[in-house]
Amino acid sequence: MSEYRVASRYAKSLITLAQEQGLLEEIHNDIQLFSKVCHENRDFTMMLKNPIINNYMKSQILREIFEGRVHEITTAFFDIVTKKNREMLLPEISSEFHLQYNIINEISLANVATVFQLDDSLRDDFKHLVAHFTGNKTVELKEEINEELIGGYVLKLGGKQIDESLKGKLKELKLKFS
Repeated sequence: MSEYRVASRYAKSLITLAQEQGLLEEIHNDIQLFSKVCHENRDFTMMLKNPIINNYMKSQILREIFEGRVHEITTAFFDIVTKKNREMLLPEISSEFHLQYNIINEISLANVATVFQLDDSLRDDFKHLVAHFTGNKTVELKEEINEELIGGYVLKLGGKQIDESLKGKLKELKLKFS
C-alpha cells in the first residue's frame, strides 16, 4: 500500500476519534506542534525514519519530547503508530491530518511567492482572492520570498497556479519569439 494511502488512513482515524471525543482543536494543535518539531529538527525526522533504532526506543523518544505537552490521545496515537512499525510515516500523517482538518473546517490552503515580505494589506488581498476562487471564507496563506521572480507573484491553490511574475511573463515572451 502506498505511503500516502497509509498516512491518509491513520490521519482519518485520528481525526474521527478527535471529533468523537470533542477534541478536534486540541488534537490539531498537538499535530501542528509535532509538524513544527519535524520541520525545525531534521535529526528528529531522520530518527523516525532510521531502521536501526527499534520501535520501543522511538516510542520512548516521542514520549520524552511530547508527554505533558500534548493530549493523552495524541500520545497514545504515537504509541500505536510505533507499535505498528509506521513511525517513519508520522510526518506524512501529520500533513494529511492537517489537510483533512482544513477540509472539515472549510479552510483553503494557498501558497504565494513574492519578491518581498507581504504587508497586512497585501496579505488580506491574497486571502480575498483565494476566498473568491474557492468559496471558503477562511484561508490559510503560506508565504514564500523568491527573488528570482523579479516582480509580481505566483499563487498556488490546490492544483492551480496563477503566475503573474515578471519571470513568468519573460518566459512567455521568449516562447513566443522562438
